[in-house]
Amino acid sequence: MKKIIVLGFVLISFIVKAQEAEKVSVEKNLYGVQLGLLSTSFYYETQLQRKISLRTEIGLTLISSTRDYEDPEIKDETATLISPYLTLEPRWFYSLDRRKRLGKKTYNNSSNYISLETSYISNKTPLINNGDFDVVSAIAIIPKYGIRRAFAKHLNYEFSGGVGYQYNIFNKSKGCDCDHNNTAVDLKIRIGYDF
Repeated sequence: MKKIIVLGFVLISFIVKAQEAEKVSVEKNLYGVQLGLLSTSFYYETQLQRKISLRTEIGLTLISSTRDYEDPEIKDETATLISPYLTLEPRWFYSLDRRKRLGKKTYNNSSNYISLETSYISNKTPLINNGDFDVVSAIAIIPKYGIRRAFAKHLNYEFSGGVGYQYNIFNKSKGCDCDHNNTAVDLKIRIGYDF
């Protein structure tokens, strides 16, 4: 009887260890470059918990801004800028376990995710500004839904989108008659390389 109980405990411990080994998690450290329709960036993603990572991203984005004049005789001006930005984004990869159970790839964080992107876009130091007026910098907080998939050995693609809040940073005493608060819409399609 004692041998059966000991054998039962040994089998249970193997089953528990096998189930723990099957649990998939996000990569401990993941970094690379991504190219999108309107931006290019370098990113670093680090694991916070089994399904949660923190993504830090620095890059350049293409921005278009229009200055509207109330006087109909003055033509509205449009400026195109290439500006640097910095993003912090916690991501929850909620479909990792389901993908593993279905036998689909999960390496390099291949999963669907929900995130909260916080970005600072610096228009004080644009690389290119073809307009003759300054565009204000902004901070945006956007909840997002995204899909990330890895293919080949180091390549990946991402689709993400969300609607959130944007705060424009400026001083009214410098002549800007803008709104501080805006709605921000963010849609991204990117392809990248993981190092």
